[in-house]
Amino acid sequence: MIADKLTDPVCGPFWRAAQERRLELCWCTQCDAAVWYPLAHCPRCAAPTTWRRLSGRASLHSWSEVLLPINPAFPEPYITALVVPEEALGTRLVTQLVDCAAADLRCDMPLAVCFRPLVGQEPDGCLAPVFKPA
Repeated sequence: MIADKLTDPVCGPFWRAAQERRLELCWCTQCDAAVWYPLAHCPRCAAPTTWRRLSGRASLHSWSEVLLPINPAFPEPYITALVVPEEALGTRLVTQLVDCAAADLRCDMPLAVCFRPLVGQEPDGCLAPVFKPA
């Protein structure tokens, strides 16, 4: 449910930022490193986390083109990917690539964030960050 995403105490800031078309990641206040997936405390040092706005620039780490139906809510073909945010080089975000063909992809290619409604949500539903070639 959309309201649950937005009000969740740990993940809510990520989804609220996405509604405003911003990419934000959870960040350790002591290690000064991204904490992904979001947690209230850093798994390395147990310090509290906060949220940091990112530029939206990333590079492509890996991808897979889905050609056969897995879930009726996701029309195929589509491309799932692991992307590396420019400001968080040790982090891999699971996302979808849009506005591109699988044949044109290459490792480390530059990407830019954009925001699309979550598949299967009502028209005024939650936006999610996805990536496209920069």
